[in-house]
Amino acid sequence: MKPSIHKQAIVALFLLGITAMAVVFVYAQTVNITKMLMVKKTGARVEKALNDTAQVLQEKVQSSSEAAAEDVYSVMLLKLRDEEGASVETLNTGRKAAYYRQFIDRMNSMYGPNMLVETLSGYLPGSEEGRYEIASEPKPEFVLDYDESSCSIRQCVIRGILIRYIVGDTVVSEKDCTCNIAVSDRSFSDESANFYDYSLVGMKGIYITGQTSSFVGSMFAGTHEFEEGREAELAFGEKDPYGGINMLTTQAAVYGDSIVTSGDINLKGAFVLFGSEDDEISIYANTINDIENYPSKTEYKINGNTFLRDGSVEFTNEEHYEEIINMISSTADVIDDIEIDYRSQDDPAYTGKYSKIISNEDVTLNGDFSGVIITAGNVIIENGCNVEGLVIAGDRIYIYGNNNIVSSREIVNAITQEEAAAPSGTVSANGSSRRILDYIGAMPAKGVIIAP
Repeated sequence: MKPSIHKQAIVALFLLGITAMAVVFVYAQTVNITKMLMVKKTGARVEKALNDTAQVLQEKVQSSSEAAAEDVYSVMLLKLRDEEGASVETLNTGRKAAYYRQFIDRMNSMYGPNMLVETLSGYLPGSEEGRYEIASEPKPEFVLDYDESSCSIRQCVIRGILIRYIVGDTVVSEKDCTCNIAVSDRSFSDESANFYDYSLVGMKGIYITGQTSSFVGSMFAGTHEFEEGREAELAFGEKDPYGGINMLTTQAAVYGDSIVTSGDINLKGAFVLFGSEDDEISIYANTINDIENYPSKTEYKINGNTFLRDGSVEFTNEEHYEEIINMISSTADVIDDIEIDYRSQDDPAYTGKYSKIISNEDVTLNGDFSGVIITAGNVIIENGCNVEGLVIAGDRIYIYGNNNIVSSREIVNAITQEEAAAPSGTVSANGSSRRILDYIGAMPAKGVIIAP
């Protein structure tokens, strides 16, 4: 009996051992599977966190670069107030080049080889479980490609950035990223040739119809390509060059220092008075088309000087005309870069006396407006609106009659003074730090006093 009991005990112990090993194996597998699931879950979380951090880095680099540009630009504008008699051409070649030199120096001080990792590290967010780090090896690279001949930055980028996520002393994960920096152009002008006395600037044309309207202030209208033509404009009788100033079946009085267009002035069934005996006007255009064969008779009278490039009237003082074109062209380049839709009436933080709109969309006025509008799109001024201030459209301006549109040095000056006095980097409620100053390059006019 004893040998049998001993044998049974051995078998029992063997079976117990097998069972224990099976339990250990199953436990180990369970632990491994659990670890794998945890690692997978942690990895996905860390990957998302690194992607979010790369986005934060891009935003911080962009906003810091914009603040640097704004600071350099504001300082230069303040200096320009003390300069008398500088032509627009001089300002936009000498001053614009000086602006870019200073801006590039500022960017190199922020993102140069000796400061790049330190600057980028300062933009990184915190983390409860670990920390983010910009690797010093491999080194990130700041590249700025500047075309001195055209005063423009063709490329501005920080590439080769390696963001690491570290827990304790262990690098848990890492991500490569690139920060592209958008650099806005800047415009400079002085009091002798800026936008204070302008009421309407339509980069691709101005179209006026309706019953009666009056316009006080200088006007500019550019042209557009044939392919950009619109069916609604056919009735105005425009022809190559397309755009210009077009008046259809309207009675209008136009007063101001100058009416300038790089295209034609087309009058169809309109009665228009340009200038007065006491306030003469200068008109610069390719030609004036008195379009007949229309039910309403076309008549116009010019009190002042007419300079036409078609040769019918001697084109004199061409330097002044070219200065105006240069000023408008400089502003047009900047307006093309507008990426926001800011309207002061929708901004509860705006405390200015006059309204301002900076937009990349069409702007329609259905009621009276006092302020400044700068848009990359069209401006549509509906019937019966009174507009005081400055309207600049990167596309066209459409005016539908019974309007009084008046330039105002006081309004433009008040807005630019408020903007110039605001601390650098001040933003509105919608996060925009854009200013009218950024697009017209105007400084507060000398000798103009704004009532509090």
